[in-house]
Amino acid sequence: MKRSVGVIMIQGLNSLTTVIQMALFAIVLPRSDFDEYAVWVTSGMFLVGLAQAVGTDRVLIGNRTFSDGASSGRVLALAVTLGQLGVAAGLGNVDLLLCSLAMFAYVTYDFQRYVRCFTEAKHFLRRDLVVVGSQVLLTTVAWAVWGDNGWLVLTWWLVALPFWWAFGGPDRGRLREGVTVLRLDVRECLPLLADAVLAGVPLVVALALVQAQGAEGEASAARMAFTILGPITVLGVSARRLVYHQVAQGPLSRAFAVRWVGVVALTFALCAGLLALTRTQLYPWAFPGFVGLTWLAILGFATNHSAMLATFLPAASLRAERRSSAVGLSRVVASIASAGAGVLLFPFTSPADVAWCVAAGSIAYAASLFVARAVIRTEEPAPVES
Repeated sequence: MKRSVGVIMIQGLNSLTTVIQMALFAIVLPRSDFDEYAVWVTSGMFLVGLAQAVGTDRVLIGNRTFSDGASSGRVLALAVTLGQLGVAAGLGNVDLLLCSLAMFAYVTYDFQRYVRCFTEAKHFLRRDLVVVGSQVLLTTVAWAVWGDNGWLVLTWWLVALPFWWAFGGPDRGRLREGVTVLRLDVRECLPLLADAVLAGVPLVVALALVQAQGAEGEASAARMAFTILGPITVLGVSARRLVYHQVAQGPLSRAFAVRWVGVVALTFALCAGLLALTRTQLYPWAFPGFVGLTWLAILGFATNHSAMLATFLPAASLRAERRSSAVGLSRVVASIASAGAGVLLFPFTSPADVAWCVAAGSIAYAASLFVARAVIRTEEPAPVES
């Protein structure tokens, strides 16, 4: 129980940091700069999730040693950095190009925190508090001195760089060894890589489309919806870690699966309730210039989050059994569903378009995973009676 609380607290602080960051920049950045930052941050979350899928998750579920994981994590950190540099270059934002350089240290540290949080929760909580405290303090001071400016994002990211590098620890692994680890594990990594890549594509593309086709601020409104759902994301990511850790110990029970149905239903209700706050006076008061979400958008974002939580059990079981090809194939089905929804919704002019584009993919992903799990079970040979 103590371990579960520690994991939730670490993820909670991590999510709270995102909420603070986005709320702060929604206030201090010009709207056009915040739109670009919203796309860049979303891309970063997507790439970090990719690194976790083929790196940290493999360690957590018991398919890779810590040492090999650290080495592979170093290679993945470099890949994330290069990806963010490409996004920043595409946006033509020099400040975000410099921020992207901090990604290598962040992902290296994130591996250590993700894998060791079960046994060293207090240790990482203290470190994260030091980092976010420094970021908030110095960014606020810079804003008070120089006022609204796009380069304030540099303060947030570059201030944290030396902390992440120092907190990464001595066991960072080696790039050459990491390439070898990933190459030898390519049969399992490729489907997981495809799964992670395709997982973030609909959201990143949808945000880019709504930024290009919608009115100014629509991309920011859609990104703020995910920020508001930060507390639910905390529980979701923490739950994924706990499920993976549990699966590494053995198959999940039927009772656990039944309880999970209640968790999914509760997630939908909580998401809808949080997003409904945007339709009150609290939202424009807290974030001047932001308009409340429509009910259609609220239902879409709530559906997306609850559907994603429903995928954790079958996905964890399939990964633990080294059936990653089934996971990758399910993601392909989900991507086709998102693309189909995108065609029907085109052009993207509102947060609701973003919400239902990603929700369609999440629903298809959950359904496909459950079908894959059911098919595999029926193909397993019956035990031989003695």
